[in-house]
Amino acid sequence: MNLEAAIARWSEQLGPDRVLTDPNLLTPFHYSTIAAKRRIPAVLRPSTTEEIVALVKIAAEHSTPLYPISTGHNWGYGSANPVVNDCVIVDLSDMTAIDASNIELGIITVEPGVTQGMLRAFLDERGLPFLVPVHGGGPSCSLVGNAIERGYGITPYADHFAAVMGLEAVLPNGECYHSALSDLGAPKVDRIFKWGIGPYLDGVFTQSNFGIVTRMSIALAPVPERVETFFFGVRSHEEFSEAVAAIRQVLRAVGNVTGSVNLMNARRVLSMMEQYPADKVGPQGIVPTETIAAMARRARVMPWTGIGAMYGTSKVVKAARSAIRHSLKGVARRLVFVSPARVQQGRRLLEFLPRNGGQRLWTYVSTLDKSLQLIAGSPSEIALPLAYWKSGAKPAPRSGQQFNPAADGCGLIWYTPLVPMSPHCVLKYVEEVERVCAEHGIEPLITLTSLSDRCFDSTVPLLFDRDDPEAAERANACYAALLSSGQALGCVPYRAGINSMHLYTGIDSAHWRLVKQLKTAIDPNNIMAPGRYCPLD
Repeated sequence: MNLEAAIARWSEQLGPDRVLTDPNLLTPFHYSTIAAKRRIPAVLRPSTTEEIVALVKIAAEHSTPLYPISTGHNWGYGSANPVVNDCVIVDLSDMTAIDASNIELGIITVEPGVTQGMLRAFLDERGLPFLVPVHGGGPSCSLVGNAIERGYGITPYADHFAAVMGLEAVLPNGECYHSALSDLGAPKVDRIFKWGIGPYLDGVFTQSNFGIVTRMSIALAPVPERVETFFFGVRSHEEFSEAVAAIRQVLRAVGNVTGSVNLMNARRVLSMMEQYPADKVGPQGIVPTETIAAMARRARVMPWTGIGAMYGTSKVVKAARSAIRHSLKGVARRLVFVSPARVQQGRRLLEFLPRNGGQRLWTYVSTLDKSLQLIAGSPSEIALPLAYWKSGAKPAPRSGQQFNPAADGCGLIWYTPLVPMSPHCVLKYVEEVERVCAEHGIEPLITLTSLSDRCFDSTVPLLFDRDDPEAAERANACYAALLSSGQALGCVPYRAGINSMHLYTGIDSAHWRLVKQLKTAIDPNNIMAPGRYCPLD
């Protein structure tokens, strides 16, 4: 590796102001909620595909490894940090072009720096009636970055990579990749038909290190005539098993109308409504179950809360509402259907009432309003305060956004296993998470999100004090223990962080051997994101 020579060439190509080597300028790229910090010798900030081609060729010539990021807001997985030390970051956040030339077909083409918030503003300014494929990361997170991690949300097109119709990428040799349909003279068809012709290759650029994705065409869900959300409670472990079966039935009956259904335990719901009761922490390092139960009773939160949404015409939503009532009968308590418009109306009415004495109501309605904005396809920071709940960190003043958990000192590691939608399996999984988290002094905050009528993805945030090395060590040990206990149940994460990649790619199997063979063929010098979802030598 000849880093000095590569930096000199990049400075000629991009200009010295877009090749960062000053340690003070590199500091923000080191921030991470998982308490990991890699050596980063430089950051490159290209603004065009042509510049990426040039800098990749220079990297290959000087055997200098690169690590592309979209916005670097991969919170809970490593943020902007590479998997291994001494990679040069390629920061794509300046690439913010949006191409709406195929919007009549519901297709938008974006570059990696386009965030949820940018797309929402773009659509609103032009009066384009489409939903943004949102997720809980908030308005400042990249659409491309989430899709190539195979992330998901709760709007009708919940699987974000499934909505990707095509992409372009720069390969490790500097060539530009796009599907064969464009080569055959059909670039418009290339953006509206996902599978192309011949072997499907777009997918190899997700959760991989085979290239730098520079453009992506995404199918957007149209704004429906009506959006309606339903909430329900589950009051016991026994009813919880029945609720899982009932949710499966809901998704089979009206899955084309509902985006997804979430189940959250009381601790997770309370983390959105209450301050962390640090003075109530027990000897295990977490808030005792009886204290959580008392807090839940005061807040009228049941042991489990279910949330789902319906999208469609008024007639379709009305029929779906009836089917949901039927499926959840005898299982759901306090089943309520609300629309975002109705909640916003209630919030406006609260403006005429004094806040003192009704702060809990204010907090509840505000949280509900922000949650429904997300469900209606508008980015929201509603999920981000979770990262601050236990750490004691506070959001720093900044323009454009309120929260940046990595920069603000939050400790957060995501454990995100796939769980079969079988009542027995889900209940056993929940019991294991509660046991393992308690053993490591980590609050067991559990969400189950339906990806289909067959599978949940569970998101468990491992929250800790990032300034305390022992707390960080416990959180990492908790992740390893959860991974082990989950594997014993057949529940494995759909996504990995930079500290846990080796736990997956280190397995000797035909799958990872093939990945390694592809990597060797495409990137023989291993300059593209070494170690990212690929075995290291």
